[in-house]
Amino acid sequence: RNILITSALPYVNNEPHLGNIIGCVLSADVYARFCRARLHNTLFVCGTDEYGTATETKAFQEKMTCEEICNKYHALHSDIYKWFGICFDEFGRTSTHRQTRVAQEIFNDVHAQGKIHEEAMEQLYSTKLGRFLADRLVEGTCPKCGYEDARGDQCDKCGALLSPTELINPRCKLTGTKPELRTTNHLFLNLT
Repeated sequence: RNILITSALPYVNNEPHLGNIIGCVLSADVYARFCRARLHNTLFVCGTDEYGTATETKAFQEKMTCEEICNKYHALHSDIYKWFGICFDEFGRTSTHRQTRVAQEIFNDVHAQGKIHEEAMEQLYSTKLGRFLADRLVEGTCPKCGYEDARGDQCDKCGALLSPTELINPRCKLTGTKPELRTTNHLFLNLT
């Protein structure tokens, strides 16, 4: 019997703490050990998620490049998991050439099957940074409760789930400047 085990991939924007380990990799590690004890052919893989807003924000905060942040926090995560005795068969990175090739192959296969479509949508754009802003890079006033430091995805005061375009007086988290609304095209996976 072959068993593949993984867990949520940790972002490279913080030091893992006991809550991360208990809530994420520990249960997968325990199950992998159980499967190995039952003599099942078991492969336990995980790794750091090195793409996205969390990485960009941390790099900006620490005045480092994204690659430098990824190298720093991948090593930190790896060392901490080893210290806790987590027994991965492979603890990789989403930024490797192998991972990139596999992800691109999957995308190209899905695209060739006609399951990807493009749609235009409105998104906030920072003229100072010269780029569109992800939800986490926008802050402003919550339209539900008036909290002035709501994030672009949710309000920490009232718990409302938000869109960055709903915020009153939105501002870029990185520059403090007011973003402008622009149209941008995105790719979507057709799940039907």
